Amino acid sequence: MTYGEIYKKAVSILTDSGCDSPEYDVRCMMEYDFGLEKNSFFSERNSTADSREEKKFFRDIQKRAEGYPLQYILEGWSFMDCELSVGEGVLIPRDDTEVCVRECMHLINEKGIIAPVIIDLCSGSGAIAIALAKKYPKAQIFAVEFSDRAYEFLCENIDRNEARNVYPLNKDIFDCYSEFEDGYFDVIISNPPYIRTDEIPTLQKEVQFEPKMALDGGRDGLEFYRIISEKWFSKLKNGGIVSLEIGEEQGKSVSLMLENAGMKRVQILKDLGDLDRAVVGQNL
Repeated sequence: MTYGEIYKKAVSILTDSGCDSPEYDVRCMMEYDFGLEKNSFFSERNSTADSREEKKFFRDIQKRAEGYPLQYILEGWSFMDCELSVGEGVLIPRDDTEVCVRECMHLINEKGIIAPVIIDLCSGSGAIAIALAKKYPKAQIFAVEFSDRAYEFLCENIDRNEARNVYPLNKDIFDCYSEFEDGYFDVIISNPPYIRTDEIPTLQKEVQFEPKMALDGGRDGLEFYRIISEKWFSKLKNGGIVSLEIGEEQGKSVSLMLENAGMKRVQILKDLGDLDRAVVGQNL
């Protein structure tokens, strides 16, 4: 088959499966499987594909049609100009997370902190830690991840992005807080698991392939915010910053936790869809 014929067939398969972005997904997968860059597709559309590559491509298309995440098929994704390896066992980086990262950067810059000491709790692929490391090369950033599989991706991505100022820790945030002195960090940032346990089976099929450990926030979705506010906020310096990604219905609950823990200037931030997406505060 020619690349043009393959493209049409693949788009048809994904369209019939209910995929939200069949054309985009097919172009990404053609670049991945055939090495065919998106901007050169039309000039190559009448060329015949290698039969072995074609078979693998349609195996990947079938996986995608069954809801397997595009990012896992491509074995990578980008986040804030950082190229990250991802696969089964690690949460896929999403643009929504930029909300808490960019507000964190804004507050760091506002305070004029040149070499912030930062801890990224529940770091996963390392998306947040690595984005901050590139922005603040003099920073010291600790990235804590409990899952062994996700930790492997975290270490790989630190190497891939040459983020030498990120220090990975394969630890549980529910107990490793005792290893750090009070008043040690300028910033605590986290995209923790925040989906209610009973809600997980109702999530879209793509999300069902992602690790439950990275999704399950307990009975009410707030379990990780409690441990962070109860055990980690004491680790902030005076003037320190906390920035947490949240679910769209958790703004009031999480902001109240911050206020009860003594944080000031607590704000709920919205994403591009006008949904609550992050809560930030300062230890003033």
